[in-house]
Amino acid sequence: MRFLLRDRLFRHGSVMFIGTTLSGVLNYVYQVYMGRALGPEQYGVFGALFAIFYMTTIIAQTLNTSAARFAAELVAKGHALGGFLRGGIKRMVVMGSLSAAATLLLLGPLTRMLKISQKEPVLVLALMLFLVWLRPITEGSLRGLQRFGALSALLISSSAGRFATGIPLVMLGAGVTGALAGVVFGQVVPLVAGLVLLREHLRGTSGSFSFTSFYTYSLPVLVAMVCFSVPANLDVVLAKYFFSAKEAGLYTSASVLGKITFFFPSAIYAVMFPMIAEAHVKGRSAGGILLRALAYTGVLSGGVALTYLLFPSAVLSVFGSGFAEAMPLVAPYGFAMLFFSLSSVLMQYHLAVKNMGYAGVMLGFTLLEVALLMLSSSSPLALVRALLAGNLLLLLGSVAYTLRTLRAAPSPSPPAS
Repeated sequence: MRFLLRDRLFRHGSVMFIGTTLSGVLNYVYQVYMGRALGPEQYGVFGALFAIFYMTTIIAQTLNTSAARFAAELVAKGHALGGFLRGGIKRMVVMGSLSAAATLLLLGPLTRMLKISQKEPVLVLALMLFLVWLRPITEGSLRGLQRFGALSALLISSSAGRFATGIPLVMLGAGVTGALAGVVFGQVVPLVAGLVLLREHLRGTSGSFSFTSFYTYSLPVLVAMVCFSVPANLDVVLAKYFFSAKEAGLYTSASVLGKITFFFPSAIYAVMFPMIAEAHVKGRSAGGILLRALAYTGVLSGGVALTYLLFPSAVLSVFGSGFAEAMPLVAPYGFAMLFFSLSSVLMQYHLAVKNMGYAGVMLGFTLLEVALLMLSSSSPLALVRALLAGNLLLLLGSVAYTLRTLRAAPSPSPPAS
């Protein structure tokens, strides 16, 4: 126990774990309520649009990861953050505007592809995709500053804002549009709060920041994050496309449960990343941090996946009797996300030490997984088995690549003064 209390990864991870857990509980209740209130057919629509939003969220985390890396480096070198923050926010306003405009241009094709009769939910999605690009700069900077208490509070505020807005709207009859509007409010609250928390840095008189290195670093991170979004979300969109409305809703319920396995330990690698980046900048070994992060993630995610294997009907019962047919999907989805969680830790490690070759590894395995998913449209169970196989192959490939790079790496030495 004393070892754990002395471990910064454990201490800071515990703070983030509290925030992640409380946020996850609210998000979980939100999803369960929407499943019950909307029914399988409309919940399938919500799930498909939310998956598009979440895939974009993960891609936008490119900026979160890059911001955390550069904020950690600037602080380690004793530099101010003002120029970096202001320039980053301006650029993300442009990026968000482009995402929203692209969604509006694709309004017709999206509604036809996803078999949506109303356009209002897609219009709300456009606003969601504008806001999703703004949070990563503020939250990534807080992460790089290792202000984990503040980050934990922002996570909770996002989920609470979504919960407090979306559920009343659906109760009033707003349907899928109301459910998505709650997600919009859940983006606004932490965005405003993050700007307040960083106000001293934003007011700083530091000079401008050159974003050339930021872009150079962000490009392979973007590749990794695009690949990262596929195992977590593409299957839900494909389920809506391949299967009936009811089957898509059943699949979405299993995916919501399965993603708890993935989100549960996300606090670990959120804390691990700036610690490894700091160690790398200062020329210290980060192998010990990585091993502890993998161990903590394995315990947390493995415990959830095992629960799904032993008690699938109990965990699925929260959605109600209408979702009972999804029971065979719960355990394999949980283990698919266990494998993905461990791969995510390894990805964060390589990005923190600027080992961009890992982006190519992830790209190759992601293309393989896309092929497996596209060829597995015969049933929801076939689709989730393809997801399980693809994530297992990604984990095995990531472990092999990491072991090879660790063996080839020279012994760390302090950076030149």
